[in-house]
Amino acid sequence: MCLLLFAYRTHPHYPLLLAANRDEFFARPAAPADHWGQSGVIAGRDLEAGGTWAGAAAGRVAAVTNIREPQVPSPAAPLSRGQIPRDFLLGNETPRTFAGQLQAQRYRGYNALLFQLGEDPELVCAGNRHPAFAFSPGVHGISNGAPDAPWPKVVKGREKLAQLAAGLGRDLGRRNFVEPALALLADREPAPFEELPDTGVGEALERALSPVFVRIGDGEITIPRDGADSLTDVYGTRASTLMAVDRDGVTQLWEQTFGEDGEAGMLRHFTLLPG
Repeated sequence: MCLLLFAYRTHPHYPLLLAANRDEFFARPAAPADHWGQSGVIAGRDLEAGGTWAGAAAGRVAAVTNIREPQVPSPAAPLSRGQIPRDFLLGNETPRTFAGQLQAQRYRGYNALLFQLGEDPELVCAGNRHPAFAFSPGVHGISNGAPDAPWPKVVKGREKLAQLAAGLGRDLGRRNFVEPALALLADREPAPFEELPDTGVGEALERALSPVFVRIGDGEITIPRDGADSLTDVYGTRASTLMAVDRDGVTQLWEQTFGEDGEAGMLRHFTLLPG
């Protein structure tokens, strides 16, 4: 994932509301969100390494973003970062315990969001560029840098999600949550040059990656990929994911996938009941 926006303990009925975009090369095979057998997990699946970018079980949510740091060498035989949300969702450890067991040095840079309703703490950010920590109540965002770093897409996304969450009642529906949240995630406006972060990829690529919804056509610009030479494949937002956990543990997940041309696929919706 390249953008996670989440409202934690800001709504009286929904402890967690999350909106996220996954940005990736379209050549990397993936399956859309679905049931993972009888495990109780709903998630998309990276068919290259077997992990996921975001998913849920009843009362349990996990997602991961990469850190954009082309100057940092990869560890020897790195593990796939998609294993982190996968293993958390398939297991039963608390967020804090799971974060403490990660072999962080074996991954390229990441931030992983780990949530379990009712645990203390409930919402933990694990990473290998900072110690694991618990999020305080509020509206937060993570892109490909530090958590809550004021990148333009994070600042804009937090503001819009805060407005959306503030207007929600007890019931979530297509019109009052799903459609406006997906519209938030569909924003293709690039950030002004003067507001761009400097992650070492050059100004042109920083700006191409700056919208909430990213699309870079084949040959438009060279994009470095972890562990490989620079590529010119089509790259961009491949999935928008929404999740909502209510105070009783009922967990909903919506996913909108996109093709190489940016056209939206079928909207998928799942509900997971506790116990």
